[in-house]
Parts: sequence; structure tokens; C-alpha cells
Amino acid sequence: MKQKILIVLPCRLGSTRLPEKHLIELSNGKTIFQMTYEACVKSKADKVIIATDAESIYKRSGEFTQDIEMTSNTHKTGSDRVAEVSKRYPEYNIVLNIQWDEPLVDPKTINQIIEGITKSDTDTVMCTAKTRFNSLEEVRKAHNVKVVSDSSGKALYFSRSIIPLDRTADLEALSLNIDNYRKHLGLYAYKRDFLLKYVQIPQTTLEKLESLEQLRILENGYKIQLIETDFDSIGIDTKEDLEELENILKGKIWKGL
Repeated sequence: MKQKILIVLPCRLGSTRLPEKHLIELSNGKTIFQMTYEACVKSKADKVIIATDAESIYKRSGEFTQDIEMTSNTHKTGSDRVAEVSKRYPEYNIVLNIQWDEPLVDPKTINQIIEGITKSDTDTVMCTAKTRFNSLEEVRKAHNVKVVSDSSGKALYFSRSIIPLDRTADLEALSLNIDNYRKHLGLYAYKRDFLLKYVQIPQTTLEKLESLEQLRILENGYKIQLIETDFDSIGIDTKEDLEELENILKGKIWKGL
């Protein structure tokens, strides 16, 4: 059976560190989520949909695409919003959840996780990505999620803490071997049937403690495949992130490209 691929960008309001970032017009005349959308369209997905509960996002999206879906305003997570949209499109058996505020997302990496999930074994329900860290300072930051995997590339655990813990290292002095650590990238490819089941599963203890949705999958005994990429992402959450994005748009070199 031919795999049909759907990408959903769950767009919401509510950013506290960069208020109304969805309405910010960049120096190239585009919004953050328009850039993300256009990057996703360059992938081999069959369809890309913006999913939102905000009229302002719906209206602005209409300036560059007709593939927009209004969703419930009661969703707690982006996965819930993606699942609502995927219910309307049963002809797609692979569904990707791509964060709308990562305008430099790499279409090649998207294609890698699509390939990873379409070629996965029956026990694997999701594929996502990891990359090397660029500095030890990045390893220490809690907002950079770390991931460890087994010999076949299946995820063992995701954490905001430094994993694996090197007991021989001086953590205060940051004397770590950077080659031992991988950063998780927030790109998710699901088997659609599992996604619809997943959002019905209650939140788990580890998920709540780490504030990481993917731990719900591991805690319930399912398998997550990881692909490794040289690409690194940049999420636009702060004024500093926005300034970095603008510098990139003006032609300055970015380490993630």
C-alpha cells in the first residue's frame, strides 16, 4: 500500500517570551510560520496543513495557502491539535507534527524521518531526529532536550537533564566529552493509527516531570526510531532568537546550515 504523507503545523497563540510572535513580519516580508510552511512544502509530503484555533493566524495564513484548518481551543498539546486534523484526512497513513515556529526547518531532515517511519518495523510508532551538540554550554541548557538510543537507533530516554551522566566528569567545570551527547529535534512522524490512539492515553508521570510528550510513548512500551542528522534547528521563542533569525536572513552564516 502506498504511504500518503500529511504534515500538520499546529499554530497557537500564547507565547509569553515573545508576545504575538505569529504576527511579526520579518525583513523578507514573511511571518515565522509562513517560512516554516514553505520549508515543509519542499519536502516529499503529499499535503501540508496549518492547524490553528486563532482567527488572526487563519487570516494571515490565507494570504499564502488555502490549506488551513480551524481546530478546538481546548487542546493541551500540539499533538492533540494534529490528531484532530488527521481525523479529517483518513487517506493519509503517515502524519507529521512540525513545530510552526522553526522557520529554518530542513526539508531533507523531514524527508529522513518520513523515510524512517515508512521503513520501520511494526513495533515502531514514531520517528524523530537527533543531532550533535555544537557546544558543551548547549548540553547544560534544560531547554535543549537530550536523547539516548540503543544500538538500533531506538530511543531509550529523552531528558532535559544531562544524559548519559558521566560520573568521571566534573559537571561544574563542564569537563564532558561532547561526542557522548545528542540533541533531540522536535520533528515527529507518526503512524496515523497510533497518533489517534496516543492522544487518548493519559499523561504519564515521566512526561509530566520532564514536560516531554514523547515520554508517554516510551512509558507505554512503544518504540521510537531516531535518525541522526547534521542539521540543527532554531526555534523562535525570544527576542534573541528573532535577532539571530534576522541575521541569517540578511546573509550571515548560521551553524545549523
